[in-house]
Amino acid sequence: MPIQNQTEKTINYPLISIITAVRNGAPYVGALIESVLNQDYSNVEHIVIDDGSNDEGATEAILERYPHLRWWSRENKGQYATQNEGLLAARGDIIGIISADDVYITPNTLSRVVEYWRTHASCNLVYGKTLHMDQQGILLPYQTDTTGNYPAWFLKYNPYIQHCSLFVSRDFILRNDIWFDASFRYAGDWDWIMRLFRSDPQYGYLPYPLSVIRDHPHQISRTALGKAIIAEHVRVCRIHGGSYPLHFLVRKLLQYRAMFIKAWSTFRKQGVRGFFDLGKDWLYRRKIIRG
Repeated sequence: MPIQNQTEKTINYPLISIITAVRNGAPYVGALIESVLNQDYSNVEHIVIDDGSNDEGATEAILERYPHLRWWSRENKGQYATQNEGLLAARGDIIGIISADDVYITPNTLSRVVEYWRTHASCNLVYGKTLHMDQQGILLPYQTDTTGNYPAWFLKYNPYIQHCSLFVSRDFILRNDIWFDASFRYAGDWDWIMRLFRSDPQYGYLPYPLSVIRDHPHQISRTALGKAIIAEHVRVCRIHGGSYPLHFLVRKLLQYRAMFIKAWSTFRKQGVRGFFDLGKDWLYRRKIIRG
């Protein structure tokens, strides 16, 4: 059997580094690890950094069950500083970043990404669609994803790419010095993706879901105060030449679209009572976010 040289191996069988920052993630991180472990593409390293969990060792106990992981614990530094730490530690040709409460949608997610790279050798990054599931891991009967093959400038007004469905060449990140801005708490993903696209990458779009986001009560997006999120969105718009009023308009239109899809699906499946329960939940969340 002929031996592949290193260049051939890198092109045809690239190492994928999956990076996960986790803090108090015991309820969900095992499902994520299994979704990576069950991929039909095996040249993968999964880096998990425990960002100062204070759950009496519950998160560490789960990580210890998986000897294949590259993982470590240290004091809390925040999500984006932790993801930078993972980027620095990564050895892969391709980088994927996914949160501890999300999962890859099918066992062939990574192999489909690699297949795209094999046939598009100049590609720097590729992204796909993202679905949502409930707290128990069941796909929601309604999906509101708006990811598409849009011109890159549209990202200034609508952060339609989810980082869990984005894969980037590690060489492209290093050459262009594109790291997460750790001064953000909520909008660092949007800022990072904007800087990736402002570095003029060759990119591709896969018109199918690659990952699933878990919707649950402890998500930062559900517990953060609206004013703090707005302030960071204004900042991203200023940094990247966007318009916050236009971003706000696009965001509101998409929120109303999502509300209609969710309300109609709930009414069809659960009737009037389910519809009103949904309304009560929405009002409760709105009260929390407004502070």
